[in-house]
Amino acid sequence: MKLIVGLGNPGKKYKNNRHNLGFMVLDALAGEYGEKFKKCKRTESERVEVKDGKQKIMLAKAQGFMNNSGRSVSKLISYYKTKPSDLWVIFDDLDLPLGKIRFREKGSAGGHNGVESIIQYLKTNQFNRLKIGLGSNREKNIKAEKYVLQNFSRSEKSKINEAIKKAVFTLKEKI
Repeated sequence: MKLIVGLGNPGKKYKNNRHNLGFMVLDALAGEYGEKFKKCKRTESERVEVKDGKQKIMLAKAQGFMNNSGRSVSKLISYYKTKPSDLWVIFDDLDLPLGKIRFREKGSAGGHNGVESIIQYLKTNQFNRLKIGLGSNREKNIKAEKYVLQNFSRSEKSKINEAIKKAVFTLKEKI
């Protein structure tokens, strides 16, 4: 079974924040299959199983806060007996231009605390990542911690919506 995990922060307060881009992509992907997420206390996630052809795919939104995403991801991996190589993590990236998408099969956390948490819990960096660019906070002279918790501006929304569509397409193609 493939496991696709979106990173973000739980709760209505954070719903449209830049840091919740992973959740936004999974909401769009689940929508493609006509499915909705349900809470699961055991895995500390919201999840839904979809079927793409004969393949089962678990979509999950880690419900620990971003910096503790590894806890939920490790519970999901353990519960579904999934190998890290079958894990896909979707998250935002400050170092990519707004709306740019980058796929990586493995690597470092690149300064992303959510990914660092996953690497620590799983004790490996051998999992797939789909990063979506937030644009730089440096141009706006805003601290990263504050920038990622802001909502997208009206002018940024169309570019982000296109990036979400592209991310969904990429996931469906690669998995």
